[in-house]
Amino acid sequence: MHTVIDPGFRNRTPLRSVKFMMSTLQSSINGADSSIAIIIPSKPTPLVVTYQDLIAECSSFQHKLAAIGITEGSAVSIATVNSYEFIVSFLATSWQRAIAAPLNPAYKQNEFEFYIEDIKSTLVLVPKGAYEANAPSVKAAKRFNATIAECYWDAAKREVALDVKDLGRLKGSKKTAVLSPQPDDVALVLHTR
Repeated sequence: MHTVIDPGFRNRTPLRSVKFMMSTLQSSINGADSSIAIIIPSKPTPLVVTYQDLIAECSSFQHKLAAIGITEGSAVSIATVNSYEFIVSFLATSWQRAIAAPLNPAYKQNEFEFYIEDIKSTLVLVPKGAYEANAPSVKAAKRFNATIAECYWDAAKREVALDVKDLGRLKGSKKTAVLSPQPDDVALVLHTR
């Protein structure tokens, strides 16, 4: 993977080469479907994910994103802690040719507002319970009419949930096709100050 500074992005570092990331993951499972890709410590039992399961989960989440209208170039702000759902939502976003923009979930409302407005976030992913709590990320997303969805591990269903709470600007959008990443896609915008 390589980092490219795109003149269209001010104070941001976009990451290109999603296709490389996807092909690397795909090749990791060739002949080793049950190899462990991720271990998330949790009680009473850690979440252990194989490469095959990770790819399946990312593909499932990508389909969920397409179903609500996320497509090429859509900015998806991810305001969750480092977790399995963060990994899945980040990879699925980039596989859908959208732009993942991780945000520190501890930001204040004005910080969320700056970043959400700066990249024109189509969707803001927040942790479970954030919508009902009217968290700073939710208030900021509402201000800019971004779609708001809670993203969390649903242990009962054994999947990463995409629980849309407010369709925002995607209201009335049609389901989009599930896309394949291209070599020049911008996969990540990392804000720096």
